[in-house]
Amino acid sequence: MNVYPFIEAENARGAGTVKRACTLLKVSRAAYYTHRTGLSQRAHEDATLTEKIIEVHRDSRGTYG
Repeated sequence: MNVYPFIEAENARGAGTVKRACTLLKVSRAAYYTHRTGLSQRAHEDATLTEKIIEVHRDSRGTYG
């Protein structure tokens, strides 16, 4: 279950704080803010590289990789 939309909604309506919502839902604030801002530069580069590796592996019929 994704709890981040709930935290965002609670924060938007001023019913509480991100810290309190994260504590109650047992989610770190860092994880919430990472989810909110999207993938880091490194994670994006890793995902792109992984796609290329899969493509090379497939094109070589499993010879490489």
